[in-house]
Formats: sequence, C-alpha cells, structure tokens
Amino acid sequence: MKYTREPLQLHNPLEFWMNFPGAERVFWVDRQSDRVVVGAERLATVRDEEDRQNYEYVFYGETFFETVRDEKWQGLGDEMVAFRHYYIVENGESFYLHAEEAKTIERFDIPDVRHDYHESSDDFEDWQQLFGAIQRDIKSGHVKKVVGSREAEFTCDTEFNVPSMLNKLVDNNPGCFIFAYEKDGRTFLGASPEILVRHRGKEILSYALAGTAPKEGEDRRTADELLHDPKNLFEHGIVTDAIVDNMKEITSKITVGETGIMELKHLYHLRTTITAEDDTLSLVEWGKRLHPTPAMGGEPRERALQILKDHERHERGMYAAPFGFMKDMGDGILVVGIRSALVIGPKLYAYAGCGIVEQSNVNEEYRETRNKMKTIVEAL
Repeated sequence: MKYTREPLQLHNPLEFWMNFPGAERVFWVDRQSDRVVVGAERLATVRDEEDRQNYEYVFYGETFFETVRDEKWQGLGDEMVAFRHYYIVENGESFYLHAEEAKTIERFDIPDVRHDYHESSDDFEDWQQLFGAIQRDIKSGHVKKVVGSREAEFTCDTEFNVPSMLNKLVDNNPGCFIFAYEKDGRTFLGASPEILVRHRGKEILSYALAGTAPKEGEDRRTADELLHDPKNLFEHGIVTDAIVDNMKEITSKITVGETGIMELKHLYHLRTTITAEDDTLSLVEWGKRLHPTPAMGGEPRERALQILKDHERHERGMYAAPFGFMKDMGDGILVVGIRSALVIGPKLYAYAGCGIVEQSNVNEEYRETRNKMKTIVEAL
C-alpha cells in the first residue's frame, strides 16, 4: 500500500485525533524517545507478518485472555490494524501519511475539563476474596506469585472527555507510554511505564518491572528502602528469572542489566532491563511468548492464570495486555496496557493490579492498587 507523505507540524498530536470524531483511531506518545503515532480510519486488518510489510505503520493490541465474555470488551483487541491516516513525529520530523485521499487537517484547542464524577463501585470484599484464594494456593505450594487486579467504576454527570484526559496523561507521566484506542464508542487509554518487548534490528529488549513502593501515605518508603526490601526483591526476582528463562529457549545471547529504581509521580518500581540478540522471531511472536510475564500474571504462569480466571470477578479485556506499534521493516515496541481505563460515554472503568506473594498484606496491596489508579483519576 502506497502512502503519501506531507509535512505537518501540529502544536499537539491530539489535534490530529480530534479531526476524526467517531472514527476508529489510535494514539501513541512514547515519552522515552519522543515518538508520536496517531492513526485514524481503519484501512485494513493485517493478516500476518508478510501482509504487515505492505503498510508503513501497524497497530497491534491483544486482550489479556484469549476469550472475552464481558460485552463492553467485545470486538476490542486481538488484531493488527493498518490505518488510512497517520500523524507521525520521529527523528526530529513530523508529517502526515495518508493512503488514498488526504483530509484537510484542522487546528484545535485541546479541551481542559475538570469532570464532576464519583466512584460508583465498592470492590473491597471482592478483593479480599481474591486475595484469600491466591494466598491459599501460595501456601499450598501451587504458585509463588499471582498478580491480582481490580476494576473500579466511575460515573460522570456528562460524557468523559477523552482528549482532555489524554492531554493530562501526557503532561503528568514523563517517562511513560501514553496510549489510546477508540472503536465503536469505547476508548481504552492509559500511561504505561512497562515495555513488554522492543524489537530493534536484532536487539530484543524487555523490562522486568515488579516491586513497588508508594512515595506518600502510610506505606511510603524511600527508593533505597525499596531497593533493599526482601519481599519486593523476591517478587522482582521471579519476574526477571521468568523472562530470562523464556528468552533462553530462543537465544543464548542475553544480557541482564543491574536492578535499579524507576521513579514515577506517586510510586517507585524496581526495574531490570533485559536484552537479547535474535533475528528469528517477529515483535508479535516475541510478545506472544513473553505475555503475560509474572509481572502481569504470576508464576508458574498457567496455574496463576487459572486462579485469575476462577476468582477475578471482572473482565480484564485489554488491561495488562500487549499494546503497540510496528514499522514496515518489523521494528517496534509493545508495552503492557497498565495504569489504564476503558471509557464509554459517562462511564469509566479503571484497572490496577499488584503482585501477591506469601508475605503480602491484603490492606497494603489494596492501597497499592489505589495508588496506581491515581494515574487515571488525576487525568479526570
């Protein structure tokens, strides 16, 4: 498919998003490398890796589990999509790519909305039941770690304003990947700090991101305290070891970086960067191999996932699943869709999770999920 490229300089990439109201569209801002991709109007559903090479950029998103039961998630994810229109910012350039006819791109002021909302759900009892089920399996020796998650529902007097939320997510979360995918009146959006896999030539990179400490509140800790905390180091080690073992099945050329601190607005995380050399698998194939790491599912993987299927009351949908972009030569990046929410008119469903190990405390872990949800709440 031949795209036409035209120079285009926008003050804010959300201006491009706002030129396509109601269309299927995707938004991606990589704060780590200052790359922007905004796509609008589905051109094609990409069949496979060979077909992918026909398009300059393609979006890929999965659901956490292979099957989806909840109606609000139906038809979202588990496909690769090429769009008719793209706004791209990379390598110091910004331009408009379009297949077929161009659209006149109008300029917009980005709305700044303070939503009048309230939390319309109370899930602490559900959380206690999930936590108890996970602890029983840990104590019986079936699992070492399971990542439980929550869904919190928020209701607004008017429809939630997605451009306003995205603009705040970009401003509030340096170092993160800001994303959104809209289809059929539903928008999945968030600000993820976590790379599942990056494919750049022969280099494959993944983050082990596990172990968390709040920067404020009754559970607050310093970065140094987190870096030396046995419970969090144990949890982090499970994730690092699992990613390395997975990579070893494909390549022996693996480098494990030093474990350090990733600092976000409200939290510290333990992070280890893992790189490998491989030219046999595509970005999507690597994503399917690694997802879900024990940072999103648990260890052992299959047992942990079965516990979540049996005991989590909500549908994860695209939460904590791979989400990202590829270029025509195959390079690209997939993050995990965390610090995220699904927006449907005046309803918003926010998602957050945390790793549960034997030493975990039910109240402390619940407070951790509330801290993680601040990413979404502060964008309202």
